[in-house]
Amino acid sequence: MELHSPVANDAINVSAVSVIATDGAIVIRGAQGKKVAVNNVLGQTIANTVITSSKATIAAPAGVVVVAVEGEAAVKAIVK
Repeated sequence: MELHSPVANDAINVSAVSVIATDGAIVIRGAQGKKVAVNNVLGQTIANTVITSSKATIAAPAGVVVVAVEGEAAVKAIVK
């Protein structure tokens, strides 16, 4: 009798990068040394930089922005 319970999520890769929208800015955590691009919904570049610390704050105008961190899926954030 085998006591193995196979599951489909044995190898889950969890990202340590988080993107948080605040009043007038985007806070990015866990992206040290990675390239980050912040664009508005029209495709205009708001910021394009390399994050140098474990917690970075990037000023952004109010509205919807798309944040792309190198090696991660792009996410949308609503800045107030």
